[in-house]
Amino acid sequence: MKKAKSIILALGVLTLSASLPGLEGQAPSPSIEQQLRSQYQITRVGNNGIVVGEAGSVLLMQEDGLIAIPATYPVYWYDTLKKGGRIKQNTMQHLGMFSTSAAVRESRPFLVGEKMYLTNMEVAVTEIVFYVQSCGACDLSVNPNDRPYRARLAFQFDKGYLGSPDAKPVLETIARVFGLAAPPPPKPATTTAAATTPTPDVSVVPLKLPSTYANAQTPADQLQLNADNSFSLQAAGETYHGTFVVNGNTVELSVRETGDKTTATIQGNNNLTDSNGQAWVLREKQSVGSAPEGLALKNEDIIKMAKAGFDDAIIIAKIGSSKCQFDTSTDALIQLKQSGVSAAVLKTIVGAGK
Repeated sequence: MKKAKSIILALGVLTLSASLPGLEGQAPSPSIEQQLRSQYQITRVGNNGIVVGEAGSVLLMQEDGLIAIPATYPVYWYDTLKKGGRIKQNTMQHLGMFSTSAAVRESRPFLVGEKMYLTNMEVAVTEIVFYVQSCGACDLSVNPNDRPYRARLAFQFDKGYLGSPDAKPVLETIARVFGLAAPPPPKPATTTAAATTPTPDVSVVPLKLPSTYANAQTPADQLQLNADNSFSLQAAGETYHGTFVVNGNTVELSVRETGDKTTATIQGNNNLTDSNGQAWVLREKQSVGSAPEGLALKNEDIIKMAKAGFDDAIIIAKIGSSKCQFDTSTDALIQLKQSGVSAAVLKTIVGAGK
């Protein structure tokens, strides 16, 4: 079970937050959302900390406990705050493979008095999510040459609470954590190309749905993303279900059975990379009988690759990205072993089935 949770967390339950489909309850009051967006303006900031366009709201940190990671990483730390409570982090992110990721090792708290830009806001049925990034040049307490850090904080409310026309309690809860600071002074005019060229936006890769992904290291572990924004995950012999949303090039998943959340990044070839850097390979769907039998990967293909000296990781990745028709009978497995196929590859073949 611990291994399964590690795989779920590493898969990276996509930055899943406030806009999950299918949530029940009353929609947020237009009054609350309108007042929020009127009071807090979004700033477009690149991963290098350079503001793209006009700067929006500058927030002043007023409470300890908000964990941030370098903006260069494609994941967010999951911080939550319930009305009347304290900021909490998702301790599950410390467990398993996620605990070895560089993002976790390089995380730091935002300190009281530190300034930051508001880079995104999501208003859902039961929570309001603020995405922030350290301000750098607009904060005299921070070296402007330091790399920028970013964080995510979900203000959580009881079902139906955000449907109230009275926005005052909601605004007071947010203001307890984020105050409004004076905007930074305008930058002096310059003619250098570096100062006038905006940071290019990261291209968004469209996600193909439905899609099935296999872990390149453990092809028996598979993720199925469905067109209705539901998913199923087979990991370490266990099966999990939940919902997901796509936020730019980030897939955000929420596991129903455990309540955990994780994220994965969509690559240009439509594969996924989890927060631990592991690849999840897209398996191209084929209708029954549409693929000629000769194109499927068979026992003899694995024997050829093993005798040619291919590394186990390459053979396993090939199995994970191919249509397979393996003979896993006892005699066939003995023949594979006698032909020099490793135990790790044999295990993958058995997991892939016939």
